[in-house]
Amino acid sequence: MKLGIVTTSISCLTRDQVQSYGIKVVPVPFTLNGRSHMDGVDISPAEVYEQLAYERPFRTSAPSPGDFLKAYQEVLGQAERAICLTVPSHISTMYDSARAAANQLPDSSAVHVVDTGTAAGGQALLDIAAARAAASGASVKQVLDLIADLSKKVRLYGLIVAPQYLARTGRVPALLPSAASALSIKPLFTIGQGKIKLTNLVRTDKAGISRMLSLMRTKAGDRPLHVIIQHANAPEQAEQLRRRVEAGFNYAELSITEFSPIIGFATGPGSLALAFYSG
Repeated sequence: MKLGIVTTSISCLTRDQVQSYGIKVVPVPFTLNGRSHMDGVDISPAEVYEQLAYERPFRTSAPSPGDFLKAYQEVLGQAERAICLTVPSHISTMYDSARAAANQLPDSSAVHVVDTGTAAGGQALLDIAAARAAASGASVKQVLDLIADLSKKVRLYGLIVAPQYLARTGRVPALLPSAASALSIKPLFTIGQGKIKLTNLVRTDKAGISRMLSLMRTKAGDRPLHVIIQHANAPEQAEQLRRRVEAGFNYAELSITEFSPIIGFATGPGSLALAFYSG
């Protein structure tokens, strides 16, 4: 049975990754300065970051059920079943839209929608693992079991260097971003199993990177790692992080990608993320 994998542009997969693993990506719509765009389709992250000043209007919404339905129909034209991976249901309506679209299919069981409990690089790692398993001939159940297992292992740490951006998302108390900005401190967050938590407050980018690596060492030890580094218009810092991972860890794969504008809007320019799992 051929199995297709569907995800959203929140994963921030590169074009090469999408093509190599045959993953169908549903773009997230947004408006910037009054103009509508589709994430990863008609504007690049670099172009967005050139315009993404704090004061400029930026609005985003989840893909509609119709967007997901179109993607499912394309995938099911070549596969018998599909699995759609989304961000946590309590932080976005993407999961609900994806489920609503699956229920519109003649066979509603043709698509299994999975709340991954993570986002960005964490979800990208799950996307890739699922696509590899599907390509190797794994059954729907085997891939779903794999996703469930890896969802417990995947960790995502994010360093916010411009905390005032966080207040616009409504995902964190407004007091935290304002206090962090006033005190010139940078929050370090983690996302896992559907929860967003503050793990540390640091003074500098260097301290934040060191803390992320320390947390990864604690979680993974010397086991082989699958790692994705992501950044919001901060290629030099991302490269510094990559070099330190290369020098200090046993890794099976390591890549760098840019945050999608959707993530960059929430975290602010300059933010970094380190996503990984061992095994």
